[in-house]
Amino acid sequence: MDFKSIKGTPHYLFDDLQEYKAFGNDDEVLSSWRKGNEGDWVYTDDGYICQILKKSQVSHPGYKTPRTMIRTVCGSFICEQKSHKILGDKGVVENIYTFSGNSKAKISYVKDRKMNNREFLFARYVASGENALAAYKKAYPMAKNENYIKKKSNFLLQKEEIRSMVKEEIQKILNEEGVTPEWIIGKYRDIVALSDSDSNKLRSLESLTKIAGLFDTEKKQEQLTVFQGFTPKQLEALQGGKETNMLAHAEKEEEE
Repeated sequence: MDFKSIKGTPHYLFDDLQEYKAFGNDDEVLSSWRKGNEGDWVYTDDGYICQILKKSQVSHPGYKTPRTMIRTVCGSFICEQKSHKILGDKGVVENIYTFSGNSKAKISYVKDRKMNNREFLFARYVASGENALAAYKKAYPMAKNENYIKKKSNFLLQKEEIRSMVKEEIQKILNEEGVTPEWIIGKYRDIVALSDSDSNKLRSLESLTKIAGLFDTEKKQEQLTVFQGFTPKQLEALQGGKETNMLAHAEKEEEE
């Protein structure tokens, strides 16, 4: 979903019918925007949904009779002009009063659809500690359907742009608090050196080996696992594959 505020009123571009209805809309969506009237919700040529904000007649130097023009958040289009297509994938435009459908004369600014402003808000809320559902409700306050909210929030969390944004925001927070990778590794090292608890030492060592990339299973590897200080009972559990506690783990790549 994307939107554009015009004179203080938000006008939306929905990704699909499910999203359209999830935001409390019940009006029929017309399959052909060329036959729609002012105020109608219509499908774009690539399956998005937008509203016809204005419909009027305009003079055209190449035609004797006036042409029918509609205006949407995606731009202005001539209904009789077959080359004019509304493409929701390109998002809302900066100037809705231009004929954006004519790609040869397009002068409007097309937003980057990789992450719109609502998705940006969602990522910020997640990074600040909100769970996905709460973050989605804050970023999309008009969403009503709980099942849709759950599905959509899970979908957003899978988007690479969202994940990168969350990571960046979390990193900013960590940097502000002085929590650097070096600081984390140092804390793990201190636990290994100073802790009296074998379980704490083992967990710290396991975390350090993960940080060092020693658990990479993408390549064919020969693995060496080193265990120390286990009782016969613990070793028996290890042989049975139960409650395995790892002290250190090392790998080297095999020659093919």
